[in-house]
Amino acid sequence: MNQKKLKDYTLTGSIHTLAVKSPGMVEDVQESVSNCIIVSSQAKADGRTTTSIINPNKLMGDVFKFSEFETVFDTILAGAGISDYSIVRADMRFDNYDPEHYKAYAKLNRYLISALAVNYKVRNSYRTTNLFSQKQLSVAIKNKYFEIENYDKEAESNGTDMAKSRLEERSKAWKDTDLRSEFIDHWFARWDKALKNLDAVQKRYNDELEKIYMEGKNAYPCKFRSLTDFLIQYQDCIFCKAQMIDLLSRFPEVGPAKAKTRAENHKKRYGIEYFSKKDVETAIAEVKRATIEFYNG
Repeated sequence: MNQKKLKDYTLTGSIHTLAVKSPGMVEDVQESVSNCIIVSSQAKADGRTTTSIINPNKLMGDVFKFSEFETVFDTILAGAGISDYSIVRADMRFDNYDPEHYKAYAKLNRYLISALAVNYKVRNSYRTTNLFSQKQLSVAIKNKYFEIENYDKEAESNGTDMAKSRLEERSKAWKDTDLRSEFIDHWFARWDKALKNLDAVQKRYNDELEKIYMEGKNAYPCKFRSLTDFLIQYQDCIFCKAQMIDLLSRFPEVGPAKAKTRAENHKKRYGIEYFSKKDVETAIAEVKRATIEFYNG
């Protein structure tokens, strides 16, 4: 990856929303905090509980320091009369404010998210595109305990949000109040494990790409005119030279003997973007840096 471009992969971290569960009903929310909280009560055999969705950034504007977040969060809870609670979901956002950021780093973020998906065997993984323009809008994975999504914030907010690109970590199905530990200890551990499985990510993509190519090369209507067309069409699924060589070696018209030369020629002619393990480490380090900066603020 171009090193100047990698250096510009900068993120600003902060808490987006939280879901807290408390016993009883939440009533008489003070008007001063009413736009920051949405409450929903449920009656169960052991009594009534309330789940409250809280957006701390709606009280006095975006909160970029954990010390300020704690003050805002406590103010909202007090205004809603909540004292006994547990956090059952928390979303931490990592934003960039450059309109070109989402497009520029969509492939890199896809690689990062794919590493988590493969490491944790996440089945619910998807990519969304605009119906008409075909532009990518988001890449996300979801399981019972966590989600992560990279999305075009400018498109999602119709340009009303200052952020233009967002990577969002979401922790679910936990009952705690220690946000610092969740997003530093637990999420850092997830990233560290994912980083060790990049080879598995490349293999997973190549297994699927091989199927797509073999099924589509003789299809009518035509899906791609040649192997080169296919490689260009699916270049956002090929993340490094070694992966490209392995993929090409699987096809009879290339084979293992010619795969390296074909891969090198393709890179020279068509400029596919590749990432080294160091590039991925640097991107993950930026996520960690933005996290620590928020919690130390």
